Amino acid sequence: MDQNEKARILVVDDDVHNRRYFHQVLERNDYLVDDASSGEEAIAQIEKNQYDLILSDLHMYKVGGLDVLQVAKEKSRHTQVVIMTGYGSIHTAVKAMQNGAFDYLSKPVQKDALLMRVQKALRERQIHLKLDEQQNRIEVYNQMIQRDLDLAEKVQASLVPSSFSTDRFAIGIQYHPMIGIGGDFCNVQVHDEMHVTVNMIDVTGHGIAAALLVNRVNNEMREILKNNPKPNEILAAINDFFYHTFGNMGLFLTIFSLQLDLVNQLLTFSGGAHPAALLFSAKRKVLTPLMSQNVIIGFMPTSSQSFIQNSHHVESGDRILVYTDGILEAENAERKQFGFEGLKKSFLRHLNKSVDMAGKAIIDEIRQFCTRSLRDDMMMVLVELK
Repeated sequence: MDQNEKARILVVDDDVHNRRYFHQVLERNDYLVDDASSGEEAIAQIEKNQYDLILSDLHMYKVGGLDVLQVAKEKSRHTQVVIMTGYGSIHTAVKAMQNGAFDYLSKPVQKDALLMRVQKALRERQIHLKLDEQQNRIEVYNQMIQRDLDLAEKVQASLVPSSFSTDRFAIGIQYHPMIGIGGDFCNVQVHDEMHVTVNMIDVTGHGIAAALLVNRVNNEMREILKNNPKPNEILAAINDFFYHTFGNMGLFLTIFSLQLDLVNQLLTFSGGAHPAALLFSAKRKVLTPLMSQNVIIGFMPTSSQSFIQNSHHVESGDRILVYTDGILEAENAERKQFGFEGLKKSFLRHLNKSVDMAGKAIIDEIRQFCTRSLRDDMMMVLVELK
């Protein structure tokens, strides 16, 4: 009902004098009033018309006030119903309120009491209508946000490369964001069949803000990689970009960059506050952590920090695992983390599987261990030399 519209009221009473009295009082106070002399007539009018308020006698022949109440509420839950009854039937009137009536009036009904109840009932109706309108707006807004999140999730998933294999190496990639979108991403650049670069990045935060950062950093990384830089040069370039773009916002990222030169059987790597990668030597059966050598990205200008890189000899059959800290921080019911030792054991358990299947098996073990909700996004890249 618009604020400028008159409220429409239906008066239901099988006593003609009562009906005439209620009608006159209400009409003089600028309400639109219809009458019904029975419950049956009231129900017929309710089915044809929309009423803001119904004043109904409780006891009528055949069809009573409770029946009128039920039909009115079935048609519109916002229609207010006030039951009128004699003193001896107050317990039934209370039952009517339990079934959705706004209030009851004891007969004989005084003018002031009638108008007060009518005004209160109509105010209550307006409140519920406004609440419904606000709820509808919230639902529309939430649907819009959900559509945006679904699109963001698809866009971010499209940035994650798929697992693939060549004659010289195989790469398996696992990505499991905490809430559909997140702050982990990687890229894999194959320069030629003998040279490949892998970058793993974990930006500050989770959710939409982290996803936006991921997209921006990913675009910048593509520009940086056009010059075929070394791992430490990648860190220097991304630090320079991130510090000057987001340095005043307290945002940081960690990164692990590795480069494979299969001609010289050389792995070169550089990490910035990122969890240690793992290198498994198939010939020596040794698992070696590759520790990050540099500070977190975005903390200080590039000019004041030289980025270090190191190298390792690699051979056919060797495997390298790079991942984000969500892998290590997954917790069980006792708040024990999966941890670095848990990851090393899981990594070694699945060496007989392809890199793609081994990555899935490691994630499965983490999920079985992690009885609590994920605390962070999880991503890993598993590389095998052929």
